[in-house]
Amino acid sequence: MNENFGFIDIILLAFIAGLIILRLRNSLGKGAEDSALRAKSVQSTNLESLEKTDKDIKHSSKSNHFDETSFLKGAEAAYEMIVNAFANGDKKTLKDLVDPEIYKSFISVINEREIKKIKNEFTFIGIKKAKIEEVKNLESLYQVKARFISEIISSIKDDSGKTINGNNNEIQTVNDVWVFKKDLNSDDPTWYLTEISQPLDDKDQKK
Repeated sequence: MNENFGFIDIILLAFIAGLIILRLRNSLGKGAEDSALRAKSVQSTNLESLEKTDKDIKHSSKSNHFDETSFLKGAEAAYEMIVNAFANGDKKTLKDLVDPEIYKSFISVINEREIKKIKNEFTFIGIKKAKIEEVKNLESLYQVKARFISEIISSIKDDSGKTINGNNNEIQTVNDVWVFKKDLNSDDPTWYLTEISQPLDDKDQKK
């Protein structure tokens, strides 16, 4: 793994103060699993598809019954929206999908990038695998841990346009574990991201 790939991690850890450990490597990524992956073309997401994924996120919250299939479908959509929003500095989308503490951590990084005039060039290719790791519930309150293995292309550039981290010509494999929480009896239909787990070892990525 490229030793310089932890640039965003370094910034994040300075702001979280022990509350959570965010694994954000060049916008929520960890190093490449296969350096010889072939490049593929990616279509940008239009407004119509974003509206559809937002409905998917909320689908499993229409009753007080937890449905794993519906949840996972919505969680995949949320994952894509959140990583893209973070990369693009879209604060409104982040605020709508993550809890206040996570939001403050994201905003700290985004503001730091703006101050330092750092640009993140980011392409989300897709999710290779997603699964529910754990479900905890107390009556109607659910906390769900889900793992996402996805592919991205990401690079960090300074204000002169020089690449200081990442590679625009290399597909990176990302292994993330996120925790979502929702009171199924609440009028609020959104599952909020509440935690991004500690980085996994490389051997865990290959499972």
